[in-house]
Amino acid sequence: MIEENPQILSERRSVGLVCKPGRPEIEKTASVLADMLLSRDINVQVDEGSCDATHGKLNPVKISEMDVDFVITIGGDGTILYTLSRLPDRETPLFCVNRGTVGFMTEASTTNAVNALEQVLDNKAIIENNVNLTSGVGDRTFEESLNEVYVVSRIPGRLLTFQVTLDGTRVDYGRADGAMLATPTGSTAYALAAGGSILTPNVHGLLFVPVCPPRFELKSLVIPDTSTLELELVKKGAPGLAVIDGQIRYEVDEFEKVWIRKSDTVTRFIRSEDNYYDRLNTRLVPRTQ
Repeated sequence: MIEENPQILSERRSVGLVCKPGRPEIEKTASVLADMLLSRDINVQVDEGSCDATHGKLNPVKISEMDVDFVITIGGDGTILYTLSRLPDRETPLFCVNRGTVGFMTEASTTNAVNALEQVLDNKAIIENNVNLTSGVGDRTFEESLNEVYVVSRIPGRLLTFQVTLDGTRVDYGRADGAMLATPTGSTAYALAAGGSILTPNVHGLLFVPVCPPRFELKSLVIPDTSTLELELVKKGAPGLAVIDGQIRYEVDEFEKVWIRKSDTVTRFIRSEDNYYDRLNTRLVPRTQ
């Protein structure tokens, strides 16, 4: 869903800044953006674990303690997922500058970041809402995810055996290295690399993808985003891990069921326009001409 003409800044006029660490060229971009924000009398909270906060007017703050109107990330998709996993409010809008390998979810490049940010501050932007997933085992709830929930063996190289249930009905059974449920956003990430299809944002669905199933024992499925998927580990002595967006891991014991469904929470990206297909064609699809 697209939010038209959003009010980006509130009365607090505060912006967070998170960088991919260890990249001097990123520090230069961060410094330029910080100076521009300060010139507009905007408070800048800088992640003390990534960006250089030596500027006297910058406030070093942990991501988990940021109380801001929006957050600027400078890096790639991994930096975005890292930031989301630590923000106290996952619905804090994100303005993302690409300095990663692919950066599919990012909006601006380092060359146009200043101009793009100026447009944002002048409220000449939209906000793109992206589905999140919630998951857990029984009454235990995991952190929410933007891309996927991936269940994999706790013992490297060992197959898991899954019973797959959709809204209480068994839909599949078989072995695989792992299995995941992905959002439309996540369908362009690990799920795509594992052989899944791309779900465009206007498709109200989720994507189940098994990873390396021998003899195609498990099949990829597109399911309604109103459904609950359960992955039960049915092999004795084969415990697993539930991996949330590649960032956080939870142990899953044999015979436990991991439930996964759409969350009430969304991730909000600040964009200059609704440019999904432009990003798809320029960042994920190989160009031949």
